[in-house]
Amino acid sequence: MTEIHSAPTAVAGDWLEADLSADPEQWRLPVPQEVAYELLMLARDFLDGAAEKSPDASPPPVGPATRSLVGQVQRRLAGFPGFVQLTGFPVDGESELVEAAYWLFGRLIGTPVSQTRAGNFIARVEDRGAKIAVPTQRGHHSSSALPFHADRTDVVGLLCIRAAAEGGHSQLVSSKALHNLILRERPELLAVLYQTFPHDQRGEAPPGRPDWCDLPVFSQFAGDFSARYVRRFVEGSQRHAQAPRLTAEQVAAMDLMDELLHRPGVALQMELRPGDIQCINNFHILHARSAFRDAAGPDEGRLLLRLWLSFADSPALPPAYADMYGSTTGGAYRGGVCAAGAGLTRATKRGDHE
Repeated sequence: MTEIHSAPTAVAGDWLEADLSADPEQWRLPVPQEVAYELLMLARDFLDGAAEKSPDASPPPVGPATRSLVGQVQRRLAGFPGFVQLTGFPVDGESELVEAAYWLFGRLIGTPVSQTRAGNFIARVEDRGAKIAVPTQRGHHSSSALPFHADRTDVVGLLCIRAAAEGGHSQLVSSKALHNLILRERPELLAVLYQTFPHDQRGEAPPGRPDWCDLPVFSQFAGDFSARYVRRFVEGSQRHAQAPRLTAEQVAAMDLMDELLHRPGVALQMELRPGDIQCINNFHILHARSAFRDAAGPDEGRLLLRLWLSFADSPALPPAYADMYGSTTGGAYRGGVCAAGAGLTRATKRGDHE
């Protein structure tokens, strides 16, 4: 277990539910019609082969309205409040056109990274009967409630195509607020959360890396704050004989995290409707989802399209993150799940581990 030796201090930019619920304009942005139209036109060119389809290809040139919207999204992701909900994205057209428009919009915000061993860059978040208690099954293919967690990428984007018949609501919590609450209430446990916890890589470790890795829950490194908390991955690490055993202090610290995550007034809840996009800075926000029930019939179930993006304004990370993210340099191309037979990200191949 490694400890970050700088003393924890309060971090700026935290928020609680009441800070945001009274003024949704802080985090909700409409997609102007001219932006929707431009993205659909660019998507047609993209599908016709007039645009480069590589994930790291330069994004297409866009007009001032689209540039303005993208800039507003990026500023909210990098700063306050660490997430954004867009409304009115076009989702009523042909599925390929909608997906291409979403891909191009995401490409303007950041650079997509692979989400699966098969090398998928857009994931369909829908119920396929996955059981989240099984370490090798993914939560985005389950209808179960997903506890608060962070994905293994800088930014996650979710485009709602179809909502559930019941449930499936999103909850967001400021990791900075959690940090500052623990600093005030239980500073001795905050020190524990700055130490590394074993994490199960769930069969998705990069080639040559162990099936588990050590990561701190909170860190302040090179002037940047970051947080990662996925309790079921921490507890899942215990299936690996070589992973360190969790201590009583670590369990107590996670119990406090869970109590705060469910304390009234901490989390912001929102409902994603068709045409909504939720973008989250994974190092500043933890997200959860309630269980859901689908409507009966084909093409009636809840469907979200997910993008994982590497982000130019992402924070510098402690060296311990290299086993999961590849590069730890702020703004580097990193994160995601290595496709089968592939190496780490481009930045990591260059030895970019500082």
